[in-house]
Amino acid sequence: MTGLKNNLFLIFSILTLTLLTSCGAIVKSKGNKYLTEEKGAIPPEFGKEKNTLLFITHHSSYNKYLKKNTRKIYKGDYELVSEDEFKTNDKYEDLNKYRFVFDYNYISPGYDVVRADGSTRAPLYNVKKFRILDRKENKEYVSKITSSFWSKLQKVYLKKLNAKLMAE
Repeated sequence: MTGLKNNLFLIFSILTLTLLTSCGAIVKSKGNKYLTEEKGAIPPEFGKEKNTLLFITHHSSYNKYLKKNTRKIYKGDYELVSEDEFKTNDKYEDLNKYRFVFDYNYISPGYDVVRADGSTRAPLYNVKKFRILDRKENKEYVSKITSSFWSKLQKVYLKKLNAKLMAE
């Protein structure tokens, strides 16, 4: 009986890892397709001038991955700043230096959950939708995709921003 349990656990583990790996690959593929200037996710003016990109921090688990991802991936000048500090510190009023802001909004995943009795309810969670604000133009550039694998999506976005920086 113990051998059967071990085998079932092994099969379950392999299936779970396969599913998670394939979902991550899908997120990366979709991110590469949709996190572009052409799809409205990156400002056309991004990287043309020497700016410092502001990343808005939120809660500890998000900040942990944001710090890790920006340190490893993003090659431009940037600062991590809390939403309160961004709003209250006069330093960030300089639109020439701090033109672009990277942040997210929480949105519904876009569907209702169907209950066993056929009725529906709103989902119990929201997903992060990344965006970049061009403060000079007062225009938002919003990702067309979301995922519960938001850190993977964030990594792709940062790589795309790097590519835009290097192209200019």
